[in-house]
Amino acid sequence: MPRSRFPSLVLTALLLLATATRGHCAPSEPAAWRGDVRFLLAAIDSIHPRPYKFFKRAQWDSAAADLEARLPGLRAEQGIAALSQLVGRLRDGHSRLDQLALPNHGRPALQPLPWPGFDTAYPIDLEVFADGLWVVGATAAHADLTGAHVVAIDGRPVADAVAALAPFIPSDNAMWTLRALPTYLACPGYLAAAGLASSTSALLRLTLASAKGAKRDATIAAAKPDSSAQWLAADRDVRAPLPFAFVDLDDSTVYARIQAIVSEQGHEGLPAFTARLFAHMDSLGTPRLVLDLRGNGGGNGYLNQPLVHAVLRRPALDRTGRLFVITDRGTFSAATQLTADLERETHAVFVGEPTGAAPDSPGDPAKVRLPASGIVVRISSVQWNGSDPRDPRAFIAPDVPARPTFADWMAHRDPAIDAIAKYRVPADLRDVPPNQHWGSRAKIEAVAPSIAW
Repeated sequence: MPRSRFPSLVLTALLLLATATRGHCAPSEPAAWRGDVRFLLAAIDSIHPRPYKFFKRAQWDSAAADLEARLPGLRAEQGIAALSQLVGRLRDGHSRLDQLALPNHGRPALQPLPWPGFDTAYPIDLEVFADGLWVVGATAAHADLTGAHVVAIDGRPVADAVAALAPFIPSDNAMWTLRALPTYLACPGYLAAAGLASSTSALLRLTLASAKGAKRDATIAAAKPDSSAQWLAADRDVRAPLPFAFVDLDDSTVYARIQAIVSEQGHEGLPAFTARLFAHMDSLGTPRLVLDLRGNGGGNGYLNQPLVHAVLRRPALDRTGRLFVITDRGTFSAATQLTADLERETHAVFVGEPTGAAPDSPGDPAKVRLPASGIVVRISSVQWNGSDPRDPRAFIAPDVPARPTFADWMAHRDPAIDAIAKYRVPADLRDVPPNQHWGSRAKIEAVAPSIAW
């Protein structure tokens, strides 16, 4: 039975009305947002290419009716989190509240909203490593916390805290949840909604452990964003990498870092960088290439083709053990498309972590402003298919897993590069055509991220 479509002309009129009537008035409360829920559902039904892939229409209607009934009794932070959770039913990292941005296609960041708990943030920077959650940065006032291992939040083990926050983080998979997690952990509104803080004005309560296992408690007050604040990194090394760069690792290997899939006027774009990279490789006769897509939040997927074609024009490179691709939870959107293209067309060996998006996933989100709350929601409008139509994977998993520990990060050791240096082509490796590689990796699609919380 075909799904019911909200008439496009009516939806367009509603979107225009919502935009025109939402001015600079004071933020409303959830009791006034009940109409936003049905408006959001209608927009998802009209715009998203696969709204009922994971939940049937009746289940969406039931979830919406439940939220409508609960909204009058919710605080603002609970209502915002509930809307984010509703959008998260799409299991699509592109469809989310617009407050979650990817500046320069990089690390996710929550933009301020005009409600208590969303206009402030805890001034620390957290990151998830193979051995748990660590403080990797903080303002100067909290410099003593940098390098600390977090074992509990508001008295709850970190694994429980992550499970409480995860429903509010729309994602394709658990890897993208981990990627976005640090910015949500620094948001008083989401912590209060998850029951990890008593209110949006409460102190952040962390339990920290030393290398010898001794524990101590720390409390941190939220603050308004301050661009003049001095931040300190745990490793005391502030790096601002260029979007594209390459270097010779040794006489036979070139390493290329691709931070975004972009081509902006006045700057070198990915196609131009590709031409420069392969001209360099050809001049050296280099038989090995490492493409590092870690932390690459995407951009314009149409720019990927020259790079893939450049590999295919070099049969000596397109062989197992000659071409390596490093991915992690931050490999998202157009960068996951590039990963899927390389998996489908080449004999690349993948190293690192699973990608933050699925090889077949929606994108190109349209922005919709909810009329009562004024909250802006992104809704994917295009289904991108970079793999086989039967591919069930929520991410592209590596052939060679390599996840850094906090000690690796502090020492600037790179387990992925180390794994590539040690890689040897298996003697019993079967010659599988690239367009069938997805099948051999589908078996581990359901493996949960291995984090020693």
